[in-house]
Amino acid sequence: MSALLEGLAVQEVAGAGPHDPQVLLVHGLGAGASTWSLVLPHLAGGHRVLVVDLPGHGASPPLEDGDPTAMHPPALGRRLHRAAQRLRAATGRPVHLVGHSLGGWVCLEAAAADGAGRTGAPAVAGVVALAPAGLWARPRRRPPLLPTGQRFARWYARAAPHLPVDPLPTAWGRALAFAATSAAPRALPAELAREAVMSVAAAAGYAAADAGMASGAFTRGADVRVPVVVVTGRRDRVLPPSHLLRSCAPPGARWLEWERCGHVPAWDRPADVAALVREHVAAAERAAGRAGGTGGPAGGPAGGPAGPARSVAG
Repeated sequence: MSALLEGLAVQEVAGAGPHDPQVLLVHGLGAGASTWSLVLPHLAGGHRVLVVDLPGHGASPPLEDGDPTAMHPPALGRRLHRAAQRLRAATGRPVHLVGHSLGGWVCLEAAAADGAGRTGAPAVAGVVALAPAGLWARPRRRPPLLPTGQRFARWYARAAPHLPVDPLPTAWGRALAFAATSAAPRALPAELAREAVMSVAAAAGYAAADAGMASGAFTRGADVRVPVVVVTGRRDRVLPPSHLLRSCAPPGARWLEWERCGHVPAWDRPADVAALVREHVAAAERAAGRAGGTGGPAGGPAGGPAGPARSVAG
């Protein structure tokens, strides 16, 4: 399936069965499907995996409704929630949301929209939030001396064809370009690095989404009624664990802090991300079954062992 739902480009990864749980993957600021390229081989099989592009990112066209808040995380969360409702209506099953950074915040907003005043079956079954934005008292701006963000990406897109040496295929080039986002930037595949930079360069919704993240915080944790797990990276230089507040997460959320992990767990620990998603989905599905298909306990943490995700204090 490839479709535009509520302004979101949704691409289904082949190989799912008709009764497999639905998992929606939502990227971060300026990113797209390449965020998940290392995770998908580990996650395929047993899940209906849908990769979502936010408006003005990847295959999604930019919004043209003139609303200056349309790219703010709460508005994007409501849009994602409506898409989840449509998928629920079409398949009879709720969706499990997995989001990174901006996408993590958007997924939490979608879960809050689903939980607020719910009277029927849920559209959202659970959330895995990887280095989510929004769990703060004050937004953290990008490290100013590191070559990250759309300005660098657009410079690279213009200059790369004329450079004597393309830096991204080199280990030193990836170390420079991804020092803020990866714990091991030299180890990133060259094609993934190039796709990531080009996605940022082409993202028409980048500036509006960036401004939206800087305008507020996630404040609706009490409305989330499904299991949530939050993952932070010990070596995240964009959103360090010390900047994210557990008190801003939904009550009962499971909080994991991973070693050898930067701002993009899907790059630094893709197999562990896939294992955590599998575990979280399985726990939510078991809870939904015990509750007669209502989506599981309200706001409770996912059960089961921690698996490869090592939880530490912090």
